[in-house]
Amino acid sequence: MSIATPRELFIHELSDAMSAEQQILKMLPELQKEALNPELKQALTEHQTETEGHVKNLQAVFKQLGEQPEQTTCYGVKGLVDEHKAMHEEQPSPEMLEMANASGAEKTEHYEIVTYTGLIQMAKDLGEKECADLLQENLEQEKAMAKRVAAISKELGQQAKTAQKEGSTSARAAR
Repeated sequence: MSIATPRELFIHELSDAMSAEQQILKMLPELQKEALNPELKQALTEHQTETEGHVKNLQAVFKQLGEQPEQTTCYGVKGLVDEHKAMHEEQPSPEMLEMANASGAEKTEHYEIVTYTGLIQMAKDLGEKECADLLQENLEQEKAMAKRVAAISKELGQQAKTAQKEGSTSARAAR
């Protein structure tokens, strides 16, 4: 399909966002299972509920526009999913996998923030205020989750640093 108008581009980008959210929904249960940190597990569980709401908001935007989502793949999120699979191939310890997952969650949130920021601007440019408002709800939740995951990621990094120091101190004491 060729994209010839701003509205067609908007529909395409909305469809890409829908694909992203659906891929994320499929990924979240696996990330929840791999989470060792209770805060991270809780954040991922809550984000699953939020993501279900994001899909509903996107569906409402399509309804408002009288359109259906295109069948498309969000290759940005697909790449993040592929990174997760590749990390498993490296056979990291559960702690290192969790750190990688937290980092991946941060990347995903920032990707979604950029996506929704662009969609909101397109909606405003097209005079679709109600659509912009629905997309703004998604954006605010993505921003909040990005901050939360960043704090958890920092905490995990500090815990790993402390454990590494204690491990090297124990190794020196044993000599």
